[in-house]
Amino acid sequence: MKLISHLRRIPPHVGIIGVIIAVVAGASVALLLSRSEPKAEAVFVPRAARVERVDGNVGIARAPENTQNPEWTGAELNTPLAVGDRIYADRNSRAAIAFTGRNYARLDSGSALDVLSLADRRTQLALRSGSAIFDVGDLAPGELFEVATPGGAVDFYEPGLYQIGIGDGGNTIINVLSGLAQVVGLAGTGQISKGEVLTLIGQTAAQVLLSRIAPDFAGGLLNDYFGYRYPNIYDGRYSDYDYYLNDPYYYDPYRHSISYQYLPEDIAGAYDLDYYGDWVDVDGYGRCWSPHVATDWAPYRYGYWDVDDVYGPTWVSDEAWGWAPYHYGRWALVNGRWYWVPQQAISQPVYAPALVAFVPVAQTNEIAWVPLAPGDPYVPRYYDTNFNPHYISSPDVITQVASLQQTFVNMSVPQAITAVPVERFTSYIEPAVVTQVDPQLIAQSRAVLDPLAVESLREVVVRDENAPHKLKAKWIDQQVFNTPVVTSVEPVIPPARADIAQALQVQPVPEKHKKNRLNIQESNQPVAALQPGNVPPIPQPHASERAQERGQRIAELATQAAQGDRSAKREMKRLEREQRREAASGSQVFIPQQTPIEQSRQQRKMQKQLERQQRQATVNQQPAQNAPRAWSVEREQRKAQKRAERAMIQQQRASVIQQSSQQAQWHEMRKAQKQAERQQRQQQMIIQQQRQQQAVPQMDRQQRKLERQQRRQQQQVVVQQQPTVVAPQMDRQQRKLERQQRRQQEQAATTQVYRAPVYSTPPQKADQAPAYNATQPSYQPDRAQRKLEKQQRKAGRGNQ
Repeated sequence: MKLISHLRRIPPHVGIIGVIIAVVAGASVALLLSRSEPKAEAVFVPRAARVERVDGNVGIARAPENTQNPEWTGAELNTPLAVGDRIYADRNSRAAIAFTGRNYARLDSGSALDVLSLADRRTQLALRSGSAIFDVGDLAPGELFEVATPGGAVDFYEPGLYQIGIGDGGNTIINVLSGLAQVVGLAGTGQISKGEVLTLIGQTAAQVLLSRIAPDFAGGLLNDYFGYRYPNIYDGRYSDYDYYLNDPYYYDPYRHSISYQYLPEDIAGAYDLDYYGDWVDVDGYGRCWSPHVATDWAPYRYGYWDVDDVYGPTWVSDEAWGWAPYHYGRWALVNGRWYWVPQQAISQPVYAPALVAFVPVAQTNEIAWVPLAPGDPYVPRYYDTNFNPHYISSPDVITQVASLQQTFVNMSVPQAITAVPVERFTSYIEPAVVTQVDPQLIAQSRAVLDPLAVESLREVVVRDENAPHKLKAKWIDQQVFNTPVVTSVEPVIPPARADIAQALQVQPVPEKHKKNRLNIQESNQPVAALQPGNVPPIPQPHASERAQERGQRIAELATQAAQGDRSAKREMKRLEREQRREAASGSQVFIPQQTPIEQSRQQRKMQKQLERQQRQATVNQQPAQNAPRAWSVEREQRKAQKRAERAMIQQQRASVIQQSSQQAQWHEMRKAQKQAERQQRQQQMIIQQQRQQQAVPQMDRQQRKLERQQRRQQQQVVVQQQPTVVAPQMDRQQRKLERQQRRQQEQAATTQVYRAPVYSTPPQKADQAPAYNATQPSYQPDRAQRKLEKQQRKAGRGNQ
């Protein structure tokens, strides 16, 4: 019903054109659905990221079927990136990608990035080489923004600024300038907070180093990034790292952009509208945006059509602001000025490759297009490998659109129509290549939403030979995209790109590995410089303050454990195990800690020294005759205390040995029990197999026996129904009798021929006797007849 309400809100000044193009209405929507009976899909929502800036050589590969030798195109401003697409920045090159209005990434020199997922509340990328800075301005509760790397997946838990780099040997370096991140890998899970640098050594992350970032170095990174992203307004204030930490969102476009007061933050590039147009109130449409352009300007006239996109021919605009107005909302011409109407983009921001209607002009072999106006229908779609459309909506919506008989409003506006020869469709579009078409021919043509419904245009799209943006980029290192990466969860692959899941080479971390904690080894060496490619260096491991704090904590827990605190004892054991793991790795200096017994010994030693000093002072004050006696008593007390300590130590050792022995016995018993259970299961399997093997012959014999009994019963039934003569004997006698009858009939026929011969000579006279014929005796028929009767009588007696 929302769609119907939009259709009824067409301004009055354009209502008069409905009569002129009413003939086109039914055919337009019919061709929308007539291509191949499209399938309706209501779960998947089209999404795309925007290439916001390109410096140097940057290439894009569209989810290639041939992953070994894909077809690369040159990345340009406003080029869309969908799931499965790859982008590569050459040496001394950079590129910027906007995922939403507040989530942004900058690729540095030699960076290779894959788009794994662009779903609702989920963005997953794969960085396989180089380095990149990810500026996350907003994360909803439960939203996942993840960068997969060869060493592990980096999940951004809070909005912030993160740098991720891939060094030599596959080492992954994560630098958290602000925010909170979690690393999930095959070796376990760990967190990094602001001001920390985490290094995963090797692709298996067998060694993990944690260090701090030098403030001066952090200030240099911030100056470089914010100067790149906001070259016109950045004033260098973030050279002081502490200043940045106090106000990291000073340049957040969502806080300063006028356009984001009227648009949702899901739409990327809306802040560009502030500099290239004005927001005004338009009657019937509300708050609209109008660009600063020439009087003869029209939408979708400066750029080119990218025909490799999975969503169909996609408009890539040359205009700096040409992202949001060409992929969201509608266009309307009011009082001779074009306005972008974002009503539908605000209510439901669904990405579209181009919101236009295509008009084939068959008489001149041209193709024209007009921007959709407010209220014009549009159903999201994608194309399979055979270029057949699949509409992403429910069947009810498609049926509703088909039954509305909607017209395209801007077809009546001559300056809204852009027409070019069909063979120039994949070339750069500018006013020089636009042709003038007779409005009557436009009115007689059938406008469609599906461009591949036009046969001539479909052939151009399938060939795709004349696209000037195609390039043979020998500078692209294709091998880096063959590096496997690790993700925390399986990427969400839409049905439009289901065939590229294997080519992404993604390895999700098993759940059992996520429960483990990373063995993080701290370093006192701060990170203060960059390697080539803007990758932070690998710090050297040293004993850190954290290890010393752990040692102090163990000493405190030992004192509490000696007093009988079991929880302190468990915590102390856990810290000791962590310390032993770090010592076994050999990469961090291990500071040994005292056991509870050693701690008590140390305390007693210090106490003895204090007592000795006190006794010495007492002896100096007491008379000489009392000294030997006092010393002897104290000596006996110390001996007794030492004996008690030795006994306690021996008892503890005996208990430890006994406990170890009991554990060993228990393990042996458990091992023997498991072995017995295993043998029992094997015996049961052997017995079961033998029973099955024996059961098969028995079943075969029983089956054959049953079949023989059935055949006997059938034969008995047949015999009971027949006369007393056995059936086989009756058959033989019957056949014998038939043969005899045939012989007799043949003989009788032969006899008749001889009795009535046909003579060719004239008949003899009556007094002349016929000549004797020795070959035909007259007695043979009588003898044969008698023989036949005799046999019949014998047969009759046999039957009786």
